[in-house]
Amino acid sequence: MHPPKSDTTDSAPSLSLILPAWNEAEVIATAIAEANAALQQVTSEYEIIVVDDGSTDATAVIVSSLAGQNEHVRLVQHSPNQGYGAAIRSGFAAAQNDLVVFTDADCQFDLTELDRFVLLAKRYEIVCGYRIDRKDNALRCLYSKVYNLLVRALLGTGVRDVDCALKMFHRDIAKQITIKHSGFLVNSEILIQARRLGCQTVEVGVSHRPRTLGESTVSVRHIPKVLVNLTRFWWNEVLFSNAKICNQSNSTGNSIVAVSCRSGMRMSLLQSGLLVVAALFLMTNLSYPLIDRDETRYAEIPREMITTGNWVLPTLNFHTYYDKPPLVYWLCALSYKCFGTSEAAARFVPSLAALATILSTLFFGSRIFNRKIGLIAGTVLLLSVGFAFTSRYLLLDGVLSLFVSLSLFTAYEAIRQPRLRLGWWIMSGICIGLAFLTKGPVALVLWLPPIAAMSWLSQDHAKVKWWHYGVVGSVATAIALPWFVAVHQQDPKFLFEFFYHHNVARFAGDFHHRPFWYFVPVLLIAGHPWSFLTIPYARFLFGRSEECRRQRPTVIGFLLLWSAWCFAFFSMSQCKLPTYLLPTAPALALMIGHYLNEVLNNSENSERHFFARFWSARTATATTCLAGVGFAVFVIMTASQASLSVYAWAMLWTSLLVTSLLLVGNRYQAKMAWASTIGVSFLFAVMMMHQMIPAYSRSQTLFGETSPLADKLAIGDWKSIATIDHEFSEVPFYLNRPDIANFLDVQDAGLTHFVSQSGRCLLVVDNQITRQQLSEQMPIGTKMTSLTQRGPAQIYEVTAPPHHPQIATRQIATRGERSR
Repeated sequence: MHPPKSDTTDSAPSLSLILPAWNEAEVIATAIAEANAALQQVTSEYEIIVVDDGSTDATAVIVSSLAGQNEHVRLVQHSPNQGYGAAIRSGFAAAQNDLVVFTDADCQFDLTELDRFVLLAKRYEIVCGYRIDRKDNALRCLYSKVYNLLVRALLGTGVRDVDCALKMFHRDIAKQITIKHSGFLVNSEILIQARRLGCQTVEVGVSHRPRTLGESTVSVRHIPKVLVNLTRFWWNEVLFSNAKICNQSNSTGNSIVAVSCRSGMRMSLLQSGLLVVAALFLMTNLSYPLIDRDETRYAEIPREMITTGNWVLPTLNFHTYYDKPPLVYWLCALSYKCFGTSEAAARFVPSLAALATILSTLFFGSRIFNRKIGLIAGTVLLLSVGFAFTSRYLLLDGVLSLFVSLSLFTAYEAIRQPRLRLGWWIMSGICIGLAFLTKGPVALVLWLPPIAAMSWLSQDHAKVKWWHYGVVGSVATAIALPWFVAVHQQDPKFLFEFFYHHNVARFAGDFHHRPFWYFVPVLLIAGHPWSFLTIPYARFLFGRSEECRRQRPTVIGFLLLWSAWCFAFFSMSQCKLPTYLLPTAPALALMIGHYLNEVLNNSENSERHFFARFWSARTATATTCLAGVGFAVFVIMTASQASLSVYAWAMLWTSLLVTSLLLVGNRYQAKMAWASTIGVSFLFAVMMMHQMIPAYSRSQTLFGETSPLADKLAIGDWKSIATIDHEFSEVPFYLNRPDIANFLDVQDAGLTHFVSQSGRCLLVVDNQITRQQLSEQMPIGTKMTSLTQRGPAQIYEVTAPPHHPQIATRQIATRGERSR
């Protein structure tokens, strides 16, 4: 930072006054005369530089004539018009004196007040005027006030009247300022650059006079353009820099090659090691029973595809399933074909998708940042609670997250240079098509706004044209459309049910209605342990210091758009489930990976980053250990007979919790803080995903391998089985039968007919249905025996009286009379 100027001399400094002018023939002579008279009172050495910015009137002729009469007047000409910023830039370049002032050529300022500017310039590099009693109409004053509020809030200029056209600079400062803009943001750009140079700035009130000659070029129609330019300027010049993340240091010579090779090999080995660990975590111990309701549903649908031979129309319990497209079902069915129909074969699909998501995060993180950040981001992704807990779970969201993230990664690769790269762009369209086949139009909804916004906002990225979007749409359509045509031919109702009922109506809240703020706690929990970086990262992401800005490359802006839009879109939706946020995980992992790399490597500012380096890590570690103790104790208290391993986990987590609390006060181990967090987070994920959840599924399954019910009920002897008021998809899955009847409503009239026809049957009923509700639907004379209760189901043996058509008709009529 430049020190304040000291008052060491009483001699008057020399002055250069710049007057930008465009078609100011009516007023330019008066402006020069006033300027000449005012400057004579301030200093004996001065110059008046009129920059004629391509005027089409007599402005240049008048100034040229006056310059011939007055040696203090100089003319600089542009041809053609280049804009206000270019005029200031030319004036700064032409200025030769100690202090440089610019003002407009419309005579709205009393230049005799420059003496106060000169006095203040002895202590400050920049002196900015602000209009005390502005002589514009009320509407324009309102516009100006709102604009100044926006500029101060977004750009942090720190002055109350940013566009007051009376500012003074020391010449060395004026020469260092590079003006790129030519419109309304010139003054903001100048002040921001001055702040980055460490200049001391002061404001002083100035008199403002009404414009009597000439015409103002500012009007209401400029407001949209100003807002657009302001937004882009804020994005490119304040929020994100164009800094490149390099793999090497700034060393020179052959040593950099050797260091780079060694570093690259080391990072490659570490990334490979991470993938091996991730594969072991994700792909092993997958054979525990399917968990009702999602896993059983998405495992049964592909089994029915193989059973029926119909790979076009999805069915669940052999009824058309309209909710989702078929890609995950196809992948699971192929897995069954390769490995046999089993839980492990079903879970192989989401586990492989999770591993591929980590791999893509590593790959693209290494491309857009460097290998180290890619490694950290992959670790962050693997150990995030939300990702780790859903990675081995049979859901559509994991596969959707893979293809959505790939579509955004490849699209960014396509646009991150000034010219769009068509190969990456087409690959993005392919990924959109696959994502569309995974979960529908949400794939396009999550892709389009971040890409369009990034192309529009960033000045260094390719500008995407309408036909570019047409290319992506065509590629995605070519992939997804054939199935939609085929499924429509088999069931004409499918497209309406899918697009309207399960997309539009779902967005409007027909399913899983939740409040607007629902995803805030979900994101914090799912982001554990990294969510403890929320406060310091927010300060880093939106901080205005030059150091923060230099550390925020443009790609961080893209990742922010990606994650923020996904969060905002699903928050606007009335239908909310925690797994909907999975597509944000790769973007957030890369953002946190980049931030951790800056925090852990920036030893010069270790104290400034101490909260993130130490307190965030220690708090996250202690919280993870506390959660480990809590889960172990909960299992011990609720399980009928807890295993010895649960007690071992409880003891381990208790010792780790005590250790973590003791280390909170040990600041000398700050470098190991995040390493310990990674260790306990991985341990917690292993405990939950490889023991607690498998143990829970074994305790809840009805007919899975570990359930005693199959033998206890001699399930193979039952010819007639029905499931009621719940999908209970695991029943046909584990029994491998196509004849399991399913009634989603206990009041379904078909239930009575089924029991009457079966004579003796087994009913698997949702726990929420009481015995009385069920008995009311049985034929008269039916005997019901409760056999057992397990997981979500109550199981009954039902014996109906012999079936006679007339009696059955009379019984049904009697039930109808009873209902009336």
